Amino acid sequence: MIPLEIVRKLALDVGFSDCGVSPAGKLGDAGNGLLSWLGKGYHGEMAYMERNLNLRLNPSALVPGAKSVISVILAYGHQEIPLMAHPPRVSRYALMPDYHKVMKNMLFRLLNALREEFGPVNGRPFVDSAPVLERAWAENSGMGWIGKNSNFIHPKFGSFVFIGELIVDAAVEDSSRQHKNRCGSCTRCMEACPTHAIVEPGVVDARLCISYLTIEKRSPLTEKECGSLNGWCFGCDICQEVCPWNQKLLPITNEEVSIIPELKQLNAGNMMGMTQTQFEEWFGITPLKRAGYEKLMQSVSCAVKASH
Repeated sequence: MIPLEIVRKLALDVGFSDCGVSPAGKLGDAGNGLLSWLGKGYHGEMAYMERNLNLRLNPSALVPGAKSVISVILAYGHQEIPLMAHPPRVSRYALMPDYHKVMKNMLFRLLNALREEFGPVNGRPFVDSAPVLERAWAENSGMGWIGKNSNFIHPKFGSFVFIGELIVDAAVEDSSRQHKNRCGSCTRCMEACPTHAIVEPGVVDARLCISYLTIEKRSPLTEKECGSLNGWCFGCDICQEVCPWNQKLLPITNEEVSIIPELKQLNAGNMMGMTQTQFEEWFGITPLKRAGYEKLMQSVSCAVKASH
């Protein structure tokens, strides 16, 4: 069996903030929660959430012979907040290079490091690229817990973290344990959400969530939805900004998840007048590109209009 501490050291050497390991079994409680969430229609237009449920709950269906799920996090929260803190606001993770590509490259480097250390290891990295319940696996590994805003919270890095997995066919000593949920009686995230999208602790109705409205919803925003953006044009950090676990974060040391300097100069004026060519130039390597030019411009207009 591969020792946990060696895998964790290799993960930290690659640049990850923390690492945990779970046996590659089925996720029971998380699966029940997902089915309940889908049954209430909280996923809105995200029809893809209804597909491949077996794959979401069973890692062996994604990686034949899977024995271990190596979960990693990459912290990005402790940074200077850019000018985009004013309408039209952009979630801070979208102002840096696309974490999907950054983390996937890092996971491949981790896989290669495992092979150099332990010989043939077959595995597959995942970063929002397949039906994997990332927060559940991160929690299952013992690194932290899922908070009332439904985000994964790490006791040292808070919830401003990216999550990824490396599912391998090698047996790795597991760190899985039930980490105590340390949200306690705090309900700051629920109280701060301007659209009341957190309908109960740990459950978000995506149809009300500003992040969903500005990123995932593909149909045009209604007048009511447009007026509910609270100054945001891509994503929303409100429920994380008020979280006590995000108030004293450790410094960021990985340059790959630093805010792109040029994007700190953006403001309502140049965003409102942005052309499609400028959109590609400014946001081509960022997560913000996912929204597309037309949707972003609609959200920018809504965010600025509602702020006046």
